This record gives sequence, structure tokens and C-alpha cells, in this order.
Amino acid sequence: MTTDEVKQKPIGSKDTKKLVILIVVMICIAIAAFLPPPEGLGDKGLIMLSIAMGAAILWMTEALTIGVTGLFIIFLQSIFGILPLTQGLAYIAHPVNAVVLVGYLLAGALVNSGMDRRLSLTIISKMGEKTSQLILGIMIATAFLSMWMSNTATTAIMVPIATGILTMAGAKPLKSNFGKALFISIAFAANIGGMGTPTGTPANPIAIALLNNLAGIQLTFLDWTARALPLVILLIPAAWMIVQKVYPLEIKVVEGGLDAVKKQLKEMGPLQREEKRVVVLFISAVTLWLMDSFISLPSDWLYIVAVLLTIIIVTPKVGFMPWQEAQKLIGWDVLFLVGGGLSMGAGLKATGAIDWIAGILSSGMGSMPESIAIGLISAATGLGITIFCSLSGTATTFVPVAIGLALSFGWDPIAFAVAAGLSSSFAFLLPANAAPNAVAYGSGYFKTIDMFKAGVVMIIASIVIQGILAGFLLPLIF
Repeated sequence: MTTDEVKQKPIGSKDTKKLVILIVVMICIAIAAFLPPPEGLGDKGLIMLSIAMGAAILWMTEALTIGVTGLFIIFLQSIFGILPLTQGLAYIAHPVNAVVLVGYLLAGALVNSGMDRRLSLTIISKMGEKTSQLILGIMIATAFLSMWMSNTATTAIMVPIATGILTMAGAKPLKSNFGKALFISIAFAANIGGMGTPTGTPANPIAIALLNNLAGIQLTFLDWTARALPLVILLIPAAWMIVQKVYPLEIKVVEGGLDAVKKQLKEMGPLQREEKRVVVLFISAVTLWLMDSFISLPSDWLYIVAVLLTIIIVTPKVGFMPWQEAQKLIGWDVLFLVGGGLSMGAGLKATGAIDWIAGILSSGMGSMPESIAIGLISAATGLGITIFCSLSGTATTFVPVAIGLALSFGWDPIAFAVAAGLSSSFAFLLPANAAPNAVAYGSGYFKTIDMFKAGVVMIIASIVIQGILAGFLLPLIF
């Protein structure tokens, strides 16, 4: 498209397309209310499925923002008598959002103190001047930070560090394989690291909450992390090797790169008082979250700790930031999305839609081994993120189906829910699939096709590794 064509393009054309999509979705849902349902599914079940598909379309096209789409689900459920409005809105205040909320605040405390940068530089300083080792060091730092804070914020932190290394190495944007490999690796590591803990990405607590709502099973912080961390540990070196295989590094050593990193660390000086306080905060948070795995505590301890930490972080004098500042860090749209997603899961269950879908899938999956079925669920979810372009939206859509399928055949619902939840983060194919990808893409060091080439191999490897772990190895432990 030429510059003149861009100038002549009507200003509101994009918004017009979004409005048309929204109207079409609403019309289709309205038509579904008058259609005879298929055998085995009630009238409200068909309507609920149409609402779910409509929400998926809105997530894919961004005709409505993700938060408003969550409200859209709750609104339609109340209009068609699927769930009362009060029940739907109550999901916005679901305890799972306490975990999502505190994740934003912990990230803010880490960034404000400067501890995030110190930690990143420290890890990189231990890796030497070889470019392959530098990439691994940056990936480890990115993945570790992403376990505790926003994947997007983590990527944004790593971009200037990586840019400095590339500049020192003389790597040219779009021409250097080192540049492509480094920034694609950062995006991959951010998505992988987010899988590791319930606070890593909203898709994780969504899966935990849906498992509780649909199967009555409550996972602790350690329950999730113990199942997710092995995947993180395996995927980081897998991504590291895949990206370098696809883009062989033309620069083997960054002369002075290690010295530059150490110089930045030296300029930061010893740990400052605020950094020490943040370290204590994180150690306290992890300790509290792990306690219910060793001693008897309330079943919702994960959420109780999240609320406690939120209060501490914004308490005057003893906290880490005033509430006015904290509000700017919170992704309110994600909180609405989580509420709408949980409401959708409840609606699918209440109308029998999940059982109906599971029944359809049973014809092809019921006779296969549980381990293979988990692999297929992982594959479907991992490919689903490419379409939905939303980790939370993908988890909201696929986790209920995975749980329903497991319950139908007497399989382990935990294994299926965790597999689908983790696979929601397999956003490796396109820059538009997840915010970390877009931030890394904004560096200008790689094109969409560059990520696609590495992403195809990465998705396949992730599905295979996840299938082996969830279907064969983890059942031997849990």
C-alpha cells in the first residue's frame, strides 16, 4: 500500500469493519436462538455454543477489546437466561483475579526497584562472550523474570540489553542471523517462562480456576509449578537450539560484550535498600505460596496470599508503591477477560455443551490411550493460539473442553487441564500471537517470516515434549 493510499483511507474504516463484525456476530447468535439444536444438545446449549464461538471471533478479530468481550459474554448469558447477571458479574471478582492482580503489582515493584535489570545483567555476565552462550543467558533471564511478572514487561526490559549487545557486535537489523536469533529467542523465552508459575501469565490461573469450577479440584501453587517447571526447563534449551539451527550465528564472539555488561553492573553499585526489600518480598511471596503444600491451610490459600501481598504492596510507608501508581500498572481488561472466560466455562457446563462436545470427540478419542489424547489436546490448544492471538482467550476456550473430555472417560482432569493451560502459551508462530512477540518484533531485527520459520519447528517440538511429559513421565510422579 502506498503512502497516498494510506492518506486516502477513511479514518474510521477500521472501526467500521469492527462494528460490522460485531453486528454479524450478534445476528448469528440471535439466529442460533431460533434454530433446532442438534441431537443431544438443548436449546440453551446451542445458544451457549454460539456465544462461545462469537467470543472467539471477537478475540481473533479484536472487534471488541478483550475485556469488553468478557463483559459481552456475561451480558449475552443473562439475556438468554443461561446465567443470572449477578452470577456472571461475580466471576469478575473471582479469587483467580487476585492472582492476576498481584502479578502486575509484583512486576511493578521489581521494575521500580531496578532489581529486574540487575538480575538480567547478572545472569548474562555469567555466560561469557560467545554469542550462543549470551543468547542462552538472556533466555534464562527472560524466562525466570516471566515466571513472576508480565511477559510483555520482561520482554521490554530485555530489548535494550539485547540491542546494546547487537550494536557492540556490529549486527545489522534484518540482515544478521545473530540479531534474528537473539530477539526471536527473547520472545520464545518470555512465553515459555510465563508457564512456570500461577502468576506467570493469566492463562495459568484461568486453567486452575476452571479445574476447580468444573471438576471440583483445587491446585496449589506448588501443584501447578511442579507440573509446569519441567516443561519450562526442557523448552528453553529446545528453543535455544532450534533458533540457532534455523539461523546459524554468523557472529561467534562479541568482543567487549561481557565487559560492557559487567560495567553496567558495576555502575549500579551494591544492592540498594529498595532492591533488598523487593528480594525479601519475593522470597516471602514464594514461601507463603508454598506453605499449603506442606501444612494444612485453607483450600484457597493461593488466593489469600495474593490478596495479602496486594495489600502489603500498596500500604503507605511499608509498601512499594501508592495505589494511584499501582492502578496504572494493572491490566484491567485482563481482569474482565478472566471474569468473562470463567463465566463462559460455567455456562458451557450448565447447558451441557461441554458434555456434548466431549461426546462428539469421544467417537475419535475415546478408544485411544490417555497419553495420546493429552497430546492431541495439547496440539489443538497450541495451534489454537495462532488463531485466537490471546493466551487467555485460548485457555478459556480449550481448557473446559479438555476437562470435559477427561471427566467423560475417567481420565485425569488435572493432566488435561494443565496440558491445555500450558499449551495456551505456545505462541511461537507470529508476532501478532502474543504481546512479547510484538515487542520483540518492534526491535526491527527480524521479519514476520523469520519468526514463522523458527516458530513452526518450535510449536511441533513443544507439542511433542508436552505430550511426552504429560502423557508418560508426569503420571509416574503424580
